Amino acid sequence: MTKIGENIKKLRQVKNLTQQSFADLFEVTRGNISSYEEKRAEPKIETIFKIAKYFSIPIQHLIEKNLTVNEILHFDNYFEEADTLRNVKNLSAIPFLSREIIQAKKDLFSNIEDYPSIYFPIYNSHQFIAIEYSSSISSPIDFEQDESSILFFEHLEVENLHLTNEKFGLYLTNDEVFIGKFIQSNNQLILELNQWKQIVFDVENIQHFYQLYSVYKKV
Repeated sequence: MTKIGENIKKLRQVKNLTQQSFADLFEVTRGNISSYEEKRAEPKIETIFKIAKYFSIPIQHLIEKNLTVNEILHFDNYFEEADTLRNVKNLSAIPFLSREIIQAKKDLFSNIEDYPSIYFPIYNSHQFIAIEYSSSISSPIDFEQDESSILFFEHLEVENLHLTNEKFGLYLTNDEVFIGKFIQSNNQLILELNQWKQIVFDVENIQHFYQLYSVYKKV
């Protein structure tokens, strides 16, 4: 058997597509997609061609390899493949929120552990999340990042709060996500999107606050 069924499921997870929406893209039925993923059948060669073309993935990779999030996002040219990366010390597996996941705005925070992982060389013991940036994420006017850049955010820690002033950060709950800038004012830490949208930091809700750590993008 080929890897096509596993890869279809991985593509759906990364792109946040239901079996029905994936089926609609390639003019097959939801039942077809289910049978592919459960390895009860394999798609016709013309369907494989359509999938490979749509996601810009080599046909041989789609059929023979276990695709990684890095490959699906076309970051595999910058980093070693995940199978190799897993054997490298200090490499982090980071929950990845694609633009499709973010646009759905459904249980964003509570599902973090269930998202696909992206493998990147971040040498830090703190918790991270990775986000595919798009215009659907509200951000300050001076946050100048390209569409589809991968943003890495580090979970905010109490001992580092004094280092956040004027740094970009992220606020993430189950149904809300935005990028803002941390501002320290009158013994308060505020994450400000603009003059109308601000969130005052509260230690009891620290799990929802992150600081921008790094940005990866194609050049």
